[in-house]
Amino acid sequence: MAGIGFTLQKALGSSKSVSKKWRLYGAATFVVAGPWVLTLTSLFILYFWSNHFGMTKEQRDLFFATVTYATMGSSLISNLAQLFLTRYLADALYVKSHDRLLSGFTSIFVYCGTTALIGSTIGQLFLPLTFSYRIWTVVLTVTLTLLWLLMILLSAAKAYRDIARGFLVGIVVQLIVIITWSVWVLKGGPAPNPTRILAVYTIGLGLTFLWIGGVVIRDFSGRIPALFDIRQQYKCYPELLWIGLFYGLTLWVDNIVYWFSDIQVKVSDSYLLAPSYDSAKFLTLLAFIPSFVVFSIKIETNFYQVYRQFYDSIERGANLAQIQIYEEELRTLTKKTLFRIARIQTVTAVLGWVIAQQFTITYHEVIEIFQWTIIGSIMHMTWITVFLLLLYFDARKSALWSVSLGLLALFITTEIAKYMQWPIGTGYLLGTILMLLIGLLLLNQHLKRLLYHSFFNTMDRSLPPAAQLMSKQQKIGFPVIQERSQAGKKEE
Repeated sequence: MAGIGFTLQKALGSSKSVSKKWRLYGAATFVVAGPWVLTLTSLFILYFWSNHFGMTKEQRDLFFATVTYATMGSSLISNLAQLFLTRYLADALYVKSHDRLLSGFTSIFVYCGTTALIGSTIGQLFLPLTFSYRIWTVVLTVTLTLLWLLMILLSAAKAYRDIARGFLVGIVVQLIVIITWSVWVLKGGPAPNPTRILAVYTIGLGLTFLWIGGVVIRDFSGRIPALFDIRQQYKCYPELLWIGLFYGLTLWVDNIVYWFSDIQVKVSDSYLLAPSYDSAKFLTLLAFIPSFVVFSIKIETNFYQVYRQFYDSIERGANLAQIQIYEEELRTLTKKTLFRIARIQTVTAVLGWVIAQQFTITYHEVIEIFQWTIIGSIMHMTWITVFLLLLYFDARKSALWSVSLGLLALFITTEIAKYMQWPIGTGYLLGTILMLLIGLLLLNQHLKRLLYHSFFNTMDRSLPPAAQLMSKQQKIGFPVIQERSQAGKKEE
């Protein structure tokens, strides 16, 4: 998990140059949020370009609503598999079973792609839109779903530059198409419409997908992309599927509540949105980027080093006094990590609030909501850090409780705020406060019994599913990792 920070710090070396440090943070920003920012850039380019060439506001709203729903659907499907897949890849790397990486990835890739195809097709059947527009929407949803999964595999391979280049290729191609099309329109060619704009956007992401897919083929050449049976993985880590799904829903549930409220807008009689709330929430999520960058570069790497010392001391059989020293150091660093993230997000929130006040007259409704949601971002980002730390400690059940109760709290507080007609955005603020309190309680309980949980987790030394014998894989030539003999287990 700390690979990004270690990779970038290694690139910096021992230099204390301020300019190099700024370049390091710039590179981290691009790695953490580059694909997101580049995608947004292409969206806004298409938005203003289509406006200049005569598309109506309703047509542009349809395009943005389609992208919103495609993004939500693809993110929920990929989130469902993200932690499940990441754990498989991590286990395969840990036992040095590198030939199993592509096999595990291919299975999740096929299952998620099929789910996205079926789900989006069913969702489009009943919409009063043209057939071609619905086809492009299905293609976009499937492409986005598979793209998120490819990024997981390449992140494990530390191919961060290739990910960024892939998105740059997509945007450059979009720009070339737009410029060419502009000349064509001026000479009497067809004007842009929602279907054509959606096609351009989807083709751009499709080229990104092909570029990143080509990198996978390059980096995993000679590997056999066989399907593995996910039942073994699910038996070992059943919580990871639900943790991923519920975590994805925490980012969307309050938006969904307002899509069925008095402020809803039905775009082209197809998609429900709450434009003012959606815009405010979107700006709030952008405010997470600085905290994620600092977390990746400094906080996570420092935490991981102490974390590793603690568990290594257990693995090598250190005496209890030495282990307890590392345990106390890890507890202290965990608390410092949370305080530091809270401070960084507070500074970002205050800065965002001050900047937002300059646009109150122009975007009054959005800024009025943003004033509440940006405060909630402090608790939300701190809760995300708590959630990640629970996963670090392999406290999967506690993480599941944290994310499921947090999702429920966010849903209930948003519904209450809507019913009581409180200012829009207060439900998100109250929900994030409850989420954080629940997460802190669960993390604190785990830290109190950290030594017990750590020894308990190291007692199970059976091979993970990523390294176990699978008959289908063995038939096509995968190496078999033999488990230790019973005598060896007994001696250990």
